[in-house]
Amino acid sequence: MTRRHALALLALALAGCGAVQQVKSRLPPREPSPGPDDGAFAALRDASSRGARLYDGFVHRATLNGTWLSPEVREGATRRLAAWQGWGPAELAAALQADQAEAAKGEQFLLALYTADRRQNDLSSQGSVWRVVLDDGTTQATAAAVEVVPIDANVKQLFPYVGPFDTVYRARVPWTGAPLAGRPFTLQVRGAVGPLVLDFGPNGGRPERPAQAP
Repeated sequence: MTRRHALALLALALAGCGAVQQVKSRLPPREPSPGPDDGAFAALRDASSRGARLYDGFVHRATLNGTWLSPEVREGATRRLAAWQGWGPAELAAALQADQAEAAKGEQFLLALYTADRRQNDLSSQGSVWRVVLDDGTTQATAAAVEVVPIDANVKQLFPYVGPFDTVYRARVPWTGAPLAGRPFTLQVRGAVGPLVLDFGPNGGRPERPAQAP
């Protein structure tokens, strides 16, 4: 190969690299906009989220992360989803009205549970090994309904602590005690395996995100 041919091939290679870089720069970003950690919703979600781990000696048995779905968190999540999906005003208004109707049914929590023994990850089962209790130190109430939430891209972006081995649930607790806003309380998931307690006081543990989470 002559020196001239070698220089020509090098020029073509460099031109090709430049074209690839231009294509890459036009690709859409991996995360939605706004991102999962951007804006007021992210701050509100994080302030309303807690985490707990369960060990048997040095053996990790379970991890529970959860978010109190207060009316403000619900509205923030709905508005964030509307921004991502480009909803119109009528669609957003209908969704916010549905949020208000759900909030009237009782306090709700989004829970991401990992158990080392998959058979114990059964919060939604009729004969679950767990009992879900909301406690503010004066009043206690047991969850009336727990349902599985399918894990999709929306759930992972709205609640980035959800891991690949978690099962996600929505727990509804009929609450007759004083309003929870601005006061410490706990959501307790208790069973023979041991207690997982989400402490929503000022010193409660924060959720841990999986390594691949955004």
